Parts: sequence; C-alpha cells; structure tokens
Amino acid sequence: MKHLTQLKADTLTTKQMAERYRQVSKDIRRYRDVEASAELAEFMALKPIVEAKDFQDYKTELLTTKFKDRPEYATRQEYVKVKRSWHVRWYKFYLGFSSVHEYNSFAETNDYAKLNDPEAVKADPRLKRMAKLRNSFAVRRFNLHKESDELKRYFELKELVNSEEFRKAFNFWKDPNRWYTTLQSQQDGKYEALKNSSDIAFFLAQDPKQIERYEAYQEIFSDACEWNKMIDSPWQAGFYRTNPKLKSNHSYANEEAAMNGGRNVSTIDSRLTVEVKAEHVTVPAWDQKKGFTMTEFDYTDDIIQTAEKFRADEAMFQVKASFKGKANSAICLMSENHLPILRIAQWDGQKVTLGVTYEQFEELTVVEGIKEGQEYVYSVDITKSDITWYINNQEVARTANKLGTKLFPTIIAFLPQGIKGTGAVTIDWIKAYKH
Repeated sequence: MKHLTQLKADTLTTKQMAERYRQVSKDIRRYRDVEASAELAEFMALKPIVEAKDFQDYKTELLTTKFKDRPEYATRQEYVKVKRSWHVRWYKFYLGFSSVHEYNSFAETNDYAKLNDPEAVKADPRLKRMAKLRNSFAVRRFNLHKESDELKRYFELKELVNSEEFRKAFNFWKDPNRWYTTLQSQQDGKYEALKNSSDIAFFLAQDPKQIERYEAYQEIFSDACEWNKMIDSPWQAGFYRTNPKLKSNHSYANEEAAMNGGRNVSTIDSRLTVEVKAEHVTVPAWDQKKGFTMTEFDYTDDIIQTAEKFRADEAMFQVKASFKGKANSAICLMSENHLPILRIAQWDGQKVTLGVTYEQFEELTVVEGIKEGQEYVYSVDITKSDITWYINNQEVARTANKLGTKLFPTIIAFLPQGIKGTGAVTIDWIKAYKH
C-alpha cells in the first residue's frame, strides 16, 4: 500500500532543525543547572510561604486598608474627643486649685476617715479646715466631675493610647507605606525578584516531563563521518550475510550497475558519500536462473552496513542527508534475513519514499517537496507498538510495528533495471538513540 504526503510550508529548514537541536541541548543543561542552584532552592522555600492564603490576605490588608478604618484610629479619635469633654476639662480646671490639691492630699491620709466624726472635727483645727474645704464650691464641683463616666473613660483611654503596644500599632497603621516595612514584604520582594529572574522564569516555563523525555533518549550509535578509511568506521562494504560462505560483495544481473566493494564510498569534509559512477566493468553477477555469470555494466554502485558493529530494535534513528542524480539511493534499516526492510528515506531521482517492506506486504509513503541536493534530517522512531517517520520537524508517516527483529543501518546507491545515470547519497551524520 502506498500513501502520498507533502512537506508543509511550515516545516523547519535543516538549518533551523540544527539550531533546534543545539537549543534543546542547551535548554536541558540550563534546566539542570538552575534546578541545582541556590537561587531556585531559595525560591522554592519562599513559594509556599508567599503563596499561602494567610500571607496574601495579610498583604492585601496592609496595602488596601485605610487608616481611618482601623480601631487604632477610632480609639485615638475617641480619646481626643473625651479629652475635650466638659467633665474632663472642668476636672482639670479645678484640679489646679490649691484648695482642691490640699483636700485631695488629705483624702489620701489615714485621718480622712475622721471627717465623719463630728467630735473629732470639733477638737482638731486641721479637721475643721478639711471639713470646710469638703463643702467648698471648688471641691464639690471637682468631686462632681471626678465621678463622671467621661472622666473614667478618659483615664482608660489615656492609659491605652500611651501604652507601647498601642503606639507601635498606631504608628504602623498610620504609615501609608506600612507593607514595605514588614518582613513579609521583604520575602515577597525576594520571591518576585527570583520568580522574574531569567533563569527561574525559564525553569518554570519548562515541562519537566518533556525534559525527562529528551534525556531518556540515550545515544547508542553515532557516526559524524570524520574517518578516511572504512576500517576506522562502523561501516562495512557489501551485503550482510549470516553464512560466511556467501559473497557479501556481489552484483545482480538484472540491475544496471555493479557493486564496487566499497570503492564508491568516500568521506570528504566530514561527509560520507555513496555514489553511482559511470564506468564500464565486467564482473560476476548473480542471475536467478544461471547463477553467477560474467556480466558487463556501464555503471558501478555500492552498499555499506553496520550489521557486525551495531543493530537495534526499539530506537530513534536520525540522519542528516541529501540526494542527487538520477540513480536510486537509500538510507535503510535492514535485517539479516533481507526482509523486512525499513526505508528511512529512498530517492528515485525525483522524490523520496519511506516505509516498511515485509515478506507479504508493504506500507510505503511517497513524500513530495524534497529538493534534490538539499539536506534534510530524516528520522524514524521505532517503539514497541509504532513506527513513526519525520522529515525535519514534520511527521510524514506512521504505522504499526511488525518488525519482530533487530535492524542495522544500511546506505546504498544503485541502478534498478531500466534506469541509467549517476547519483549519490551524502550523509553529514547519522545517530541512533535508545528510548
């Protein structure tokens, strides 16, 4: 079964993909660095304190409450009012009389009770004077005001408003900037400063599960194509055969190019190229009916694979590659039994096909919009249940995983029957990640 899809206009360019990979790597390192920082530890310690309802209610109260609505203001106003009341003012007026002062001083002595004894008063000139003062206008008016409820309230309020606790509360609520004088304000300010700092703002904006998903991909294979000799690489030229007696480097009589044993493989400027060349050769080629026969070819091609050094089942494979020419080129995952074959990307001279070929059926997708000679990041993610293909950041195909075996990366350039011309696949890098 074949499907058709088109690269979308918003698909990231390969350059943008490279920048995204670098940014993701930087973001993960930054996330872990911030996670271990003293600043984040301080922020996380402040967070439950500052975000608590009681804390926020207190902050709101201090920022929005008007001083005139506070009980301290009401108490002070009542004190001022009662201080100016009729009873209090006359009390203070008569308190200044010498006769009232003299009488009050006597009233605090033990002799004060003798004023109720007429005989004692007659016999003592001092008692006579005190009795006279008691009946004087000034003392009687003084005592009248002294017994008033207003004066009692005055003394109560005077004691209250002059207490240290009241003065502190009064001055605190009187200050319009009261919130900024508190420890809570300092905690709040520090919390907001940390929260809005670039590192912690970045940290809070990340999805921890996404970071863990990125980190869960452990690199298990990588070739940056910086080698010059294939012996120094993870690749081996030729088809992989489990039977050592079978030829790994051989050609097919029904194709238009002869396999060239790795001679069409090169690395220049850290880029691996497998190509079809125009050159006349005569080599043994496998014919289904005749076996190996000497066959002339006008072209040579090649294949390399990692079967003896690396293979995997559930993994993410990524390769940055470009295709050019009329020849067919493919980046595949192959099995030791030839089938199944998983095409990460196969070029036919015009378009790219990807998918899986099994022994009984195949699931293929043709992708339009791939430009010849332009690099793309081709990816295939193989999980236990699914296989998903991507070109740069766009998902282009998905199917159920029915592979049932480990596969190894394979790169091939070839000419099917009836196709003439040269071409190549060029690899910047290829990687595999374990889930």
